[in-house]
Amino acid sequence: MTNVAGLASPGDYTAMTDTLIDLLSLLKGTFSERTWHNAVLPAARGHAIAGLVHECPFTSHSFKKPRGYPGDAGLIDFVYRHPAARPAQEAATEAGRTVMGFTVNVTACEAVRHRRTILAAKIDEAAARREMPAILSVACGHLREAELCIALRGGRVGRLLAVDQDAESLAVVEGYRGSVSPVIEARQATVRQILAGRTDLGRFDLVYAAGLYDYLDARVAARLTRVLFDHLREGGRLVIPNFLWGVREEAYMEVFMDWYLLYRTPAEIEGFAQEIDPAAIRTSRYTEDAAGTIGYLEIERV
Repeated sequence: MTNVAGLASPGDYTAMTDTLIDLLSLLKGTFSERTWHNAVLPAARGHAIAGLVHECPFTSHSFKKPRGYPGDAGLIDFVYRHPAARPAQEAATEAGRTVMGFTVNVTACEAVRHRRTILAAKIDEAAARREMPAILSVACGHLREAELCIALRGGRVGRLLAVDQDAESLAVVEGYRGSVSPVIEARQATVRQILAGRTDLGRFDLVYAAGLYDYLDARVAARLTRVLFDHLREGGRLVIPNFLWGVREEAYMEVFMDWYLLYRTPAEIEGFAQEIDPAAIRTSRYTEDAAGTIGYLEIERV
């Protein structure tokens, strides 16, 4: 680790970060999970190199969890290179910005940016299939895909209900009522409330959850899939993305960002639909992004 820190040059930690990601990946693959969590991970966090990478506003935001939970919408704004994240970037050290310049351009982050584009396109597709469709976004975060959605700006969506547990995220979503479309509606609710049927959400032509399933265990994921499927109208579609195994940056994310995702195989992602009555499914389709980083399950209701 000390040799890796030696790759840091004044104002530029790019080579250090690149090598560090590979070293941590190698260590995680070498040691048992117990040794990784009890010895390797805390040793890495206690090393001086942690202070260097935490000059990166993206890395430090994730580690500090300012909203109290991992993967918050403010963090994803860094991934999107959204203007909302620019003040924190500009306040960082020059070297910290080079760490961010590297980390937000890795394959996993590129996949998240592509996911945003895909979900915006799914909304546009729903508007092409149905006149004034109703859309539900679960764990919506800042709903940044709305900025890319042609149908929303064109007045061809009847309703977009954005649900999240985080009031701060929903305040951002409310702003889109004026800048993108007045049909956007923000509502605070937790996954637990949705599972318990304590939310009167309605029926929809498209339901999607951008990054939620990366944090749900298999049992909860299957239950939620069934509940969300039940909120579809006839011919409606449910879209569920989930990260696949093989993300190069996984160990770096765990050590210096304290950011853990539940990576899955294609079969495990398709297994989300196991509690749905097969007779109620018209089509079920699994796809992956070009890099094979995120898998997408799309289920259409009869």
